[in-house]
Amino acid sequence: MTKTIAEHLAAEAKELTFHELPPEVVHQVKRSVLDTLGVGFGGYLSEPSRIIQSLIKEMNGPAESTVFGSGLKTSCLYATLANGVMVRYLDYMDRAFLTKEARINVGHNGESIPPILAVGERQHSTGQEVITAIVLAYQLLSKVSDSMGGSHGVLDKRGFSRETRSPWIIALIAGRLLGLNEEQMANALAVAGCFTIELGILQSPKEEMTMARNLRFPCGAYSGILGALLAQKGFKGPLNMVEGHHGFNEVVAGGEIDLEKLRQPRKGWSILYTWIKNLASNGGAQGLLEATLTLVKEHDIKPEDVAEVRIKTNSIVYERHANPARRYPETKYSADHSCYYTVPVAILDRAVGPEQFSDEKLRDPRVRELAEKVFVEPDAKLDLSSGMEVGAGIVEITTKKGQKYSCQVLQAKGHPMNPMTDADVEEKFRSMAGKFMNEKQMRQIIDTVYNLEKLDDIGQLVKLLVVPDKILQKS
Repeated sequence: MTKTIAEHLAAEAKELTFHELPPEVVHQVKRSVLDTLGVGFGGYLSEPSRIIQSLIKEMNGPAESTVFGSGLKTSCLYATLANGVMVRYLDYMDRAFLTKEARINVGHNGESIPPILAVGERQHSTGQEVITAIVLAYQLLSKVSDSMGGSHGVLDKRGFSRETRSPWIIALIAGRLLGLNEEQMANALAVAGCFTIELGILQSPKEEMTMARNLRFPCGAYSGILGALLAQKGFKGPLNMVEGHHGFNEVVAGGEIDLEKLRQPRKGWSILYTWIKNLASNGGAQGLLEATLTLVKEHDIKPEDVAEVRIKTNSIVYERHANPARRYPETKYSADHSCYYTVPVAILDRAVGPEQFSDEKLRDPRVRELAEKVFVEPDAKLDLSSGMEVGAGIVEITTKKGQKYSCQVLQAKGHPMNPMTDADVEEKFRSMAGKFMNEKQMRQIIDTVYNLEKLDDIGQLVKLLVVPDKILQKS
């Protein structure tokens, strides 16, 4: 009998071994883990993080996995929610692409790391097992996203979130860590995939974004792990969930998924095309923000000197970041998707990091004053020259004295063809983790991540992510 899509993906998730991974792939996993952990610490004090941890304390789950920072012990399901929300909060996590040229964005694959660590800790998985699981997660998430046309493909057009893919793949990866066979893994996907469909309103350019945005991937991952745990007990689902009558492709995607892409064997290593962000904003804005920072630093442009800022960007960024409704965003969730906010704070602070999205900064009248001087327009040449997902940008600043300064950035720092160095990634990690721990603890984490394949139990890394109580109380 012909294999179903679920069975094809389960076979791919089961067969890869650590020893097949090239050294550069293993090293990229380590960079992605360190980046994700740093971003997680950056979101630790956020409101959604506090709310979920408060709920976890009331639920009394089994003490099998650890919440980053607090060290709270809970189920792998709850830890996935808590740690996943921290990672998503700042919109500082990585971006995944199909090729080094980075023309088609396929999502934020680093969000798979919190659930993998949660299940891995529960199972006492080795470092090699976790590395292989992360490679597979990046690979399969990219494959599924590609079959649907990328981040702004069929699901986006039909009003769904691309992270509807997360329960499929986390079900498979969790199943692998749990030691399931191919049949069980296929059933895990079949079960999880039937019950999590996320609405596009969570990321709609026409709606005010809310705290719920942070649960897009974690909720799907929760369902994926639950599907794997059920399949381990013998629970079964419709194996033709993707392609069957009234299945996902027919009902959710309108029959537009390229099913053949899901059946094809692995091509290359998609984790090598990861964009680790240099700036704490949506990926589409990285180029225009880098251009802005370059101009104000090189020409020493002061906020009070600015008469006008004109921005050219690609059509997707224009649609999502230049919506007039986002000229004066009231929440961090809309601010990091607004050129009218991020460009002014870049001019004011000469930085775009977590600190630029504080409540105080959101209310700063100087930001609003500058926002009135920002004008954005789409440029079809940027769609063609660099791909619509890359976030290329051209910024021209005119001063009150009539001076004009212009800068174009097609491949911002972090782009797969202009990658962050290891030192850059370490510094990014320190900039966020350093608020909670001393240099000795950060050095231990960095060294452990760089030696991940030598760990007998991934719990050796996770325990280093716990912050001393006295520091948490101060924060």
